[in-house]
Amino acid sequence: MIKLLTMLGAGIPALVGGLIAFIGRKWGTVAATVAMFGVLTAAFIACINLLLGQLLTLLNPPAAIANALGMFFPSDFASVLSVIVSSKICRAAYDLAMDKARVYASAS
Repeated sequence: MIKLLTMLGAGIPALVGGLIAFIGRKWGTVAATVAMFGVLTAAFIACINLLLGQLLTLLNPPAAIANALGMFFPSDFASVLSVIVSSKICRAAYDLAMDKARVYASAS
């Protein structure tokens, strides 16, 4: 009877401690994943805002060039094209980082 009480006295706290450690690790992983999603989304928004801000500063071509080339191409064609390509690169980097975060979240 004493051996049974000793086993229960040592085993139950060990089980409770293991359960708490498991739940804590899971909640820690969830919290880190949510924080990572938030940071990645904020970085993506900042990247797109920076690109659009740069584009808006480049939209002042000379009138003669704008009239001549405006018949075939918009005057800010290079700026718009660079912003489109850069935003696609930002989106690809965002998707890659989010995929890594999903893998991290599903690993534990």
